[in-house]
Amino acid sequence: MLAECAEHGYYRGTSCPVCKRDGKFLMDDGEVKKLSSVLIGILRHFPEQFNVRVDSHGWANIDEICDAIKHKLDRFYWVRKKHIVALALTDEKGRYQIQEGNIRATYAHTIEVDLSDLPEADTDVLYYPVTEEELDIILEQGLLPTDRSKVHLSGSKTKAMEAGKIRVDNPVILQIDVKKAMEDGIAINKAGTDVYVVDRVDAKYLSRMDETEEEK
Repeated sequence: MLAECAEHGYYRGTSCPVCKRDGKFLMDDGEVKKLSSVLIGILRHFPEQFNVRVDSHGWANIDEICDAIKHKLDRFYWVRKKHIVALALTDEKGRYQIQEGNIRATYAHTIEVDLSDLPEADTDVLYYPVTEEELDIILEQGLLPTDRSKVHLSGSKTKAMEAGKIRVDNPVILQIDVKKAMEDGIAINKAGTDVYVVDRVDAKYLSRMDETEEEK
C-alpha cells in the first residue's frame, strides 16, 4: 500500500515507518505496480505514445504526464500529481528524480537522454554479470550498450548476481576498475540505489572475479 503520513510524508506499507500510525490511503499494491509500469514506460521508452515531451536530460512535466495518462488510459482517471510524486519518492530502487514540478527516470532508457548531470560514481569498484559464452569477447572488446542507451553496472556483487540470474543460472561476475576509469576521464554516474551508468567500458578496466569471490 502507498499512503501519506501527515507528519512524515509518503510511505509504503500498512503504517508510517516512523510514527507507526495509519496515514491517508493513496494506492493499493496493484495500482502502484500498474501505474509504475506506465510511468517508467513513458519516461524510459515511449513518451511519444502519450504525447509527453521529454527534454534532452530525460525530464518531463508531472502535470503533463498526469493529463496524458488519464487521457490515454481510462482506468487511471483518478491519477493526480500526488500519486506520481508519492510513487517516485518511495521507490526502493531510486529510479526517479523530481525537480521543480518535473520528473525523470535515472536509468534503463531506450530513448537517448543525457544523464551526465547525475552524481559521479562514489565507489572504486563496480560489477557486471555476463555469461561464460560472452566472457572472452567482452574481456577483449569491453562493455557496450545492448538493449539500452547506456551500460548499467551494479554497486555490489549480490546485485550483479541477481541481475545475471535473470538470463542464466550461473553468471560470471566482472569487476570494473572505476577509480582508474574515472582517472582516465570516463564518466560513470550513480543513477539509482545500486545502479550506475556509463556510455561504454573499455576492456582494460575489466577483470573476472575469481569463483570463490563470486560465491561470497
